[in-house]
Amino acid sequence: MRLFVALELDRGLRRALAEGGERVGILGRNVRCIDESRLHLTLRFLGETADERIPDVIEAVEEAVEGMAPFAIVVRGLGAFPKPQVVRVLWAGIEPSAPLATLTRRVDEAIRSRGFPREPRGFTPHITLVRAQGRPGRAAGELDPELPRFGEQEVDAISVMESRPSPRGPTYVPLARVELPDTGS
Repeated sequence: MRLFVALELDRGLRRALAEGGERVGILGRNVRCIDESRLHLTLRFLGETADERIPDVIEAVEEAVEGMAPFAIVVRGLGAFPKPQVVRVLWAGIEPSAPLATLTRRVDEAIRSRGFPREPRGFTPHITLVRAQGRPGRAAGELDPELPRFGEQEVDAISVMESRPSPRGPTYVPLARVELPDTGS
């Protein structure tokens, strides 16, 4: 099964992000907004993973959150991969956050310590709003990395997720939710 570790977003933030993705003009064929229910922040993609490795992944996430207090993230701004003139992905950005960077690094280290390969791409925190299938699209206007400000969310848990493909897009199924301990600080 295809696995990833993610921060699930609350309903209000998902709604604001979905509306933002719909308002931005991406020119091209086969451009599709991500369904609101699928919006999330991927912390670590694992890809195809044998069923018997799921407990290792959950254990790694539990280890990664040890001693980490809940923290907030702020979602703001828009960007594109690979660039606004050639859009394969339109995304909302995450303000720089030391706790998020620490959590992501710890998740990656704990997963790699259990024999999973290194993530080949560096971590660029973002939430995918729109995907162009096949030929890339292009942004109809300027993308501002600071605006709009979509909102913020308390990070008090992360999830191990399964991605189940379908013709209408993947369905994401939480396999485990691991809470960040309240360290009292």
